[in-house]
Amino acid sequence: MFKYLHITLATLCLLAIPLANAQAQDFDGDSDLRIDSDNDFDIRPYAGVGIGAFGLELKDNTGLSMKKTVFGGYGKFGADIGDYLGAELRIGSSSSGTKGNVKLSDSYFISYLAKFQFPVTVDFKPYAMLGGTTAKFKKTVGGVESSKSKTGFSYGFGADYYIQDNLSLGGEWMQYWSNVKLGTLGTTTGNKAKLWSATATMSYHF
Repeated sequence: MFKYLHITLATLCLLAIPLANAQAQDFDGDSDLRIDSDNDFDIRPYAGVGIGAFGLELKDNTGLSMKKTVFGGYGKFGADIGDYLGAELRIGSSSSGTKGNVKLSDSYFISYLAKFQFPVTVDFKPYAMLGGTTAKFKKTVGGVESSKSKTGFSYGFGADYYIQDNLSLGGEWMQYWSNVKLGTLGTTTGNKAKLWSATATMSYHF
């Protein structure tokens, strides 16, 4: 699944070049996609990608405490509702990290998030995220794989900066999982996992 993130990123980059110069106008006629000038909570959809560092952490009843930072990414689809609210769905995965004969990976994750924005200027918008993430966490010991799919509480913060009316770049930190109980993985019990990311983002606003 991870290889498709590279394809998505490359496609969006190619599309963004001609689209960034197009005339921006949202669904209800605001001439500027960056702001809700008539304050009627109009819906402004967007799509984008995020790539960067992902943290995979696992503890179990044998005393294993493993933390690995790996490369990962996601595609995202969302909508801003007025200037202060929004909602977002993202799908992604990470590469694997190894310590000794133990390998950890996040096969996939799906996040469903509420977005709370705080416009500082027309171009600069910090935001906070709250929601949930369903992920498949995999542990491989000596070539033997075991995995669990669980859902955990997610939160984070970031900021977008508009370089065009319909194109923004940004940065974000997210805690997708915090000590999610995975139970038994392979021959060990009491497994708990954490999943976080620090990513650079790009979004196209329709």
